[in-house]
Amino acid sequence: MKNKFYSLILTIVFSVTGAFASVFEHPAKISDISDKIPKFESINCSFKQEKKLKNIEKPLISEGNFSFVKDKGVYFETLIPIKSTVSYTNKDYKQINDIVLAISKRKYSKLDNEFEFFFINSDNIWELGLRPKKTSNTEDFINSIYITGSDYINKINIDLKNGNNTTIWFTKK
Repeated sequence: MKNKFYSLILTIVFSVTGAFASVFEHPAKISDISDKIPKFESINCSFKQEKKLKNIEKPLISEGNFSFVKDKGVYFETLIPIKSTVSYTNKDYKQINDIVLAISKRKYSKLDNEFEFFFINSDNIWELGLRPKKTSNTEDFINSIYITGSDYINKINIDLKNGNNTTIWFTKK
């Protein structure tokens, strides 16, 4: 219960303070920040996802269970609105899975080739911003990725070039 309350407070604080925009005002070198982001172990938690599509006024909301299995990848079990399971370990989602695995293992060399890094760390809360480099393969479809957390990732926001935006909040059980 305490963790759920803590995650809710963090989400509200970051939403109200506009922290999302400010992290991109703090460029960082991966060599300076890699030890400040915790190394993640396998985790099971709840998630809530809000997907805003460019041509649809009302966002799509889904909720369910999230698993990160170390050395394998990301699994979403959606319970609301429709039951489904998505594994980000397959070829279709390989790039997203590679980003999560690289961050969880602190293996940033591939990410360093693809993204510019932005970082803020205060009061045991960290924010990581990724923007594709002009020479990267991701530059054509991703504007930015914003990740915030403490001992684990609390929130991920993926802003795409096509106008779509996905925000995922994680709550440890």
